[in-house]
Amino acid sequence: MRRRQSVKVVFLTRYDRSRASSRVRVYDYLPHLQRMGFQCQVLPFPPKLTSVTKMRYLFQALWFAGWADVVVFQKLVIRKVFVDLLRRVNPRIVFDFDDALWTPPDAFSHDPQVRALYQVQVRYLHHILTQARCVIAGNYYLARYAMQFASSVHVIPSSVDLERYPLKVTWSDEEKVVFGWIGSPENLVDFKSAQEGLRRFFLQFGAKAMLKIVSTSPLSLDGVPVQFERWELDRDVDFLHSFDVGLMPLNDTERSRGRCGFKAIQYMAVGLPVIASPIGAATEIVEHERTGFLPSTAEEWEEALMRLASDKDLRMRLGRAGREKVERLFSIQGNAPKLATILREVASS
Repeated sequence: MRRRQSVKVVFLTRYDRSRASSRVRVYDYLPHLQRMGFQCQVLPFPPKLTSVTKMRYLFQALWFAGWADVVVFQKLVIRKVFVDLLRRVNPRIVFDFDDALWTPPDAFSHDPQVRALYQVQVRYLHHILTQARCVIAGNYYLARYAMQFASSVHVIPSSVDLERYPLKVTWSDEEKVVFGWIGSPENLVDFKSAQEGLRRFFLQFGAKAMLKIVSTSPLSLDGVPVQFERWELDRDVDFLHSFDVGLMPLNDTERSRGRCGFKAIQYMAVGLPVIASPIGAATEIVEHERTGFLPSTAEEWEEALMRLASDKDLRMRLGRAGREKVERLFSIQGNAPKLATILREVASS
């Protein structure tokens, strides 16, 4: 049998491994791709741009483009001139994204300077979507947007490596149920949608439950007891295992509709039930009353919190169903072969 030829891929990532988007969409896939015969290199965008770092990055990117069979831009939206220059070296470009990059994050949506920057970024985004041989979107909402500009669009959801996400085995009793949230500080604004439901719940349930926030900045909510724990790289599973229920509130905005719901996937991967706002990919990931709850109003949030706080068996049952769904649809083990097929097709085009 003829041995399949190795494919060389360079990933031009928006961030290094410390940021979830690049870690989940690229770095976590590398060992799986390498086992399938791929040669992979990663070049993260410089966190601080100076004339020196800009030129160094440009030369490195061009060198890797010449070396590689495929160039993957992961959430990296940069000037047209750079994209066009790189295409001359290697036209086999893939663009991967997991956010509504055409609109600012909710935390900065009212900042006129940020909005002006995003008006420029939209033009760059549309250009790279039209120039890429194919686009990989993190959910169907993003895919539909990309289809306006790209002829080949695939959906690969943000996924977890099951080997690194063991099931939670120790559960809190009803004396102290932990509702947990893990994420970037700019997304703490999402709690606006759930604040009233949380306040009503804790008014009734009191000290028998708590809200735990894992991030790089704390959160304060009136009437809600909050424990803050500072996020650390490679400790996600430790943090997740300290939760009994995972929360993913979302505000109903364009940015939220484009989010890929990775929090919910992480919660479900370790066997936690999820309470999430029914917005965007959350409705594809969380099944109401099977893997969690999808409350829309303060009353529904209060009811969902109360049901899960009061019923350990329900928490475990929904959590097991969530893990099974992650194994079927949201694991790197299942999605790495799909990514490999796309990369091979682009390499041979």
